[in-house]
Order: sequence, then structure tokens, then C-alpha cells
Amino acid sequence: MSGGVSNVTVENLLVWSSRRAVRIKTARGRGGYVRHITYRNLTFDNVRVGIVIKTDYNEHPDDNFDRKALPTIEDISFTAVHGQGVRVPVRIHGSEEIPVRNVTFRDMSVGITYKKKHIFQCAFVEGRVIGTVFPAPCENLDRYDDQERPVKLSATQNVTDIDYDF
Repeated sequence: MSGGVSNVTVENLLVWSSRRAVRIKTARGRGGYVRHITYRNLTFDNVRVGIVIKTDYNEHPDDNFDRKALPTIEDISFTAVHGQGVRVPVRIHGSEEIPVRNVTFRDMSVGITYKKKHIFQCAFVEGRVIGTVFPAPCENLDRYDDQERPVKLSATQNVTDIDYDF
């Protein structure tokens, strides 16, 4: 994608026996934007990675792409995400030049099959968690209670919690 995608709602989705459930991928040279995307009522059953947002997906048809064209990824929300048998519920891999901004998680409970220190994997992402989210989200996301009152605001949202040992 080199244009843009916005104002999209994905709801009532069941993904089973898959490597990835939902994925947003882009890279330097793509330009454009992905914004105002809403995911609601997602169920994952036996998936390797539930939610992936990746900004270094470096596939280009040739070497003549504009290396200065940086995409924007912002205003992505995930509400009512449930499931079982998920190895990594969330992997958001932004970068210093292409951060992922304003990501929201609300009402999430995913049974995991892979117990590592960082089940949510995050780099260069800013956003918030509202209410109960399981497993524990990245430390660099702001936390709010069910009434959206601040519980814990992160000092920085560029902490890297990526662990590729699997």
C-alpha cells in the first residue's frame, strides 16, 4: 500500500488455526497512512500471533522506491478480543521513524500457550489500555480503569519489549 486506508471497522471475526489473525504491515518507501481502524469482537483459536502491526515489512517490487516516503499508523482500536491457544497475543513493532500512535486495547482476554516474560511485544508504540486486558500489556502503554480514569501513565512509550526467541 502506498496510498492510505482509514475509517475501517472489522467486527465479529473468528480466526482459527492460523499463523497470524489480524495484521497491519507497512515500511519505509510505502508512504500513505493507516488510521481510524476499529477491530471489535475478535475471537482467536489456535493462532501463533493474534495482532501484528509491523513497520519494517521491507518488500518492494524493485529498488526504485522513495526511501523518504514514511507511512503514518495511528488511531487503531481493539475491543472485545478473546480466544485460546494463542502463542503471542500482540506484537506491535513500530520504529523511531515510523512510530505506531494511539493504539487502544479494551476488554481483552486471550489464553496463551507460550509463557515468556513479554507476552505483548511492543516497540515504538504509544497508546492505552482501558479496563481489563489479559495477558499483561506492554509497560509503555498508559493504563485506565473501566471508566477511562487514569491508573498509570507511562514515563515513555518508546520502550522496546520485543523478544524474537520462538
